Amino acid sequence: MSAMVWCSALCGALAAVALPYACARTVRMLLPAHLCGPASGFPGSVRAGLWMPLVCGAGAGASAGVARLTGERPGGPLLAAGWLVVLYAGVLLSVVDVVTRRLPTPVIAAAALALAVTLAGHALSTAQAQTLIRAGLAAGAVGGGHLIFAVLGGSSVGLGDVRLSALLGAALGALGWPAVLYGALLPYPLAAPEALMRLTLHRPRDLAFGPYLVAGAFLAVALIGP
Repeated sequence: MSAMVWCSALCGALAAVALPYACARTVRMLLPAHLCGPASGFPGSVRAGLWMPLVCGAGAGASAGVARLTGERPGGPLLAAGWLVVLYAGVLLSVVDVVTRRLPTPVIAAAALALAVTLAGHALSTAQAQTLIRAGLAAGAVGGGHLIFAVLGGSSVGLGDVRLSALLGAALGALGWPAVLYGALLPYPLAAPEALMRLTLHRPRDLAFGPYLVAGAFLAVALIGP
């Protein structure tokens, strides 16, 4: 494997160590104290000791896979760096959304800023300004489409989902319009089984849509390939 993939794997292993604590801290900030349990109880030292090698391995493997799928292009290391930001922020946001049914704007904004920096660096280093322009157009298109769903109501799409979809749209736009199309459509069939189950239980608005947005984006990356 290339040095870029090895570096990405190392970053993934380190991120896997930090993400559980970041998730727990973010959840405690969003939920009332009596719903969070002991502040020091997540993750427990014994469980962390047992699961940490597996978690680090999963983080390293996922990061290496993302780097291989996104980095074999002109200016690939910067594209891969942007997608690693999306990966780690996406995992954090997905966990928080499942637990709290909220997608914190500061996390999305920080990820968007980091992605914008990497895409701007990519445009400068490769003299391919069209990549940056396409990312902006894709962010507007995907985010705007989800904004329509949020404004019309009757769905589980909220403004946090709109912001997250715009972030994912920008990242997908850097890879091309086929990736944008797949990433915009795939979350809905992925979410359909849970949505139908909740509809039968008369709890349709309890669905956390953020994880499906993230899963759809990365499935789109896998489908289009390097």
